[in-house]
Amino acid sequence: MATERLKIDLTYLGPESMLIYPLYTDTGEKILEARTALSIEIINNIIQKHGKIVYYSFADEMGNIPNHRIYSALNKSREIMDEIIKTDKISKGKYKESEDLIEVILNDLVSSETDTIKLLKDLNSYDDYTYNHSVNVLLLVSVFSNKLKKYSMEELKSLLLGAFLHDIGKMKLDKQLLNKKGKLNVTEFQKMKRHPQLGYEIIKSVASSDVIVQQCILFHHEKYNNKGYYGLPYENLPMFPKIISICDVFDALTSRRPYRNAASPANALKILLNSINNHFDYDLVDKFINILGPFVNNTKHFYGRHEICELNTQELAIIVGLGQKDILKPEIIVFCKYQKSRSKINVKFYDRPFRVNLEEDDKRIMINVLSNEYQVYSIKNRLLERSLLKMEAREPSSMDIEGKTIN
Repeated sequence: MATERLKIDLTYLGPESMLIYPLYTDTGEKILEARTALSIEIINNIIQKHGKIVYYSFADEMGNIPNHRIYSALNKSREIMDEIIKTDKISKGKYKESEDLIEVILNDLVSSETDTIKLLKDLNSYDDYTYNHSVNVLLLVSVFSNKLKKYSMEELKSLLLGAFLHDIGKMKLDKQLLNKKGKLNVTEFQKMKRHPQLGYEIIKSVASSDVIVQQCILFHHEKYNNKGYYGLPYENLPMFPKIISICDVFDALTSRRPYRNAASPANALKILLNSINNHFDYDLVDKFINILGPFVNNTKHFYGRHEICELNTQELAIIVGLGQKDILKPEIIVFCKYQKSRSKINVKFYDRPFRVNLEEDDKRIMINVLSNEYQVYSIKNRLLERSLLKMEAREPSSMDIEGKTIN
């Protein structure tokens, strides 16, 4: 069984990076265990003993979709969307060809013994974005849903077809609207919100289309807070469009657009975490990050030690250890209760902060990593004033909390 190896220059990895899989020398000697947080000392020791170039090997768990299959999907995406632009509909023949493509991709995933899929990120033309995006979302959904191991082959076929065709309604919108530089105004956004309904009408006209495909296209912009495109109650929606929605958002965040640069995979994962109880529910985000996170962001966690996180218990904590079994369950020290008032956070500090391992605590979950620099700066200053925080001499920019383990 072939195992893909990535060459890594250690001089580009900073402290607090974490490799999801082990590090090896060129000769195959393991030099670092999986999920080991990299300190300056560890990096320097490896460079001294083995040089700055090492190798990173994936586990054989991800499933492989060959590159030629990806390009085949891209070409099919072009054909389908071009047909819709010309005729306002999709022919039964093109729909059947899409079904056949999905079946082949599923067979690749089930039968493959190699280790990675490669998202099609090397085509940067804005005009090609919708074509590429449909393929990227298809690939993300294919790996994610296959690893969930919850669905029958027939359900997976419908889900993947829904992912592939989820944005076909955009082909009935003005191209200038799709590629506008800058934020859409109210009128433009109302037009954009029509694309799920337009796509649903296109698919519904194909006699052989099934209800899962229709649901995926119609509901993929609904939100956990019930403030999606159509304001539908999230809890009543099927899981299939929710799976497509999170893959759709991740790919959109990490793709360059006319009005913004692409987010890094790490920042995109943090945005997904911070969308819990707003755009997505915790369980879906947790599964996405733990299943696809190591693949799309394979050199480090998307959060680090000393960052401040928000808990579902309306408490704030500082991260002191990275999650091992579950990425969203790090070791933390809880130091206050808080109340939110618009953009402000009012905090009441505990006299004795306490240490919690979220993997062992069934009441607390991390729902946000604070990204507002002013908030973080203000909170850490108050921790310093209360002598709950100390500066480390060896690393002036980092901080520790003195905390006690919870009994």
